[in-house]
Amino acid sequence: MSESDFKREKIIDAARERFSHYGYPKTTIAELADDCAMSPGNIYRFFKGKIDIAVEIARREALSAVEVIEAVLECPVRSSRQRLEEVVFADLRYTFHLLENRPKTLELAQIVVSDRPQFQIESLRRERRVFQRILHEGQASGEFFIDNVAATTIALHAATTKYRYAQLFTNQTLSELERELAHVMTVIMRGLMSAQDDKPVAETIIPPEGTNTMDGAS
Repeated sequence: MSESDFKREKIIDAARERFSHYGYPKTTIAELADDCAMSPGNIYRFFKGKIDIAVEIARREALSAVEVIEAVLECPVRSSRQRLEEVVFADLRYTFHLLENRPKTLELAQIVVSDRPQFQIESLRRERRVFQRILHEGQASGEFFIDNVAATTIALHAATTKYRYAQLFTNQTLSELERELAHVMTVIMRGLMSAQDDKPVAETIIPPEGTNTMDGAS
């Protein structure tokens, strides 16, 4: 790591610490400079302003969340349905625990999304790629009956957006959200799969925590 990269990371680490404890609005560039043992002018060499530091922190959090759900795709012996259900439940749990364990993260996320709408658009694209991969595989195997994978990906993502960083949208508990999501996924699966022997596609069962590597943020 170059000296320039080291200083940039030092600023990000200091900002993450202050944002987590005192919140974004109460943190100043002068305080970050003091934490990093550098002048405010040095901070501005790396970031145009405080919001740009916040965006970088939020970007890294979003990438971590996507990496977490991508891990499900590598789990062996999983049907496309299992992968899709595990992805949405794991995403719910990971992002819920993240905001629960770091309350100021919710405040930061709201500020970044409001100030930089493009950030949210880029995050949505990354998440949709995971859904699209599962749908493509399900279509290829004959498990899912899909005419237009791209359109189905967008619809699926829209239907499950509430369950990603859920505290941005609701005050429901995690268990309430899990029960609700199970019903949503049942409706989705009955639209993607065909009935067998005139029996409806089975209801989605809430997977227990610990069935994959994505359970919670400490």
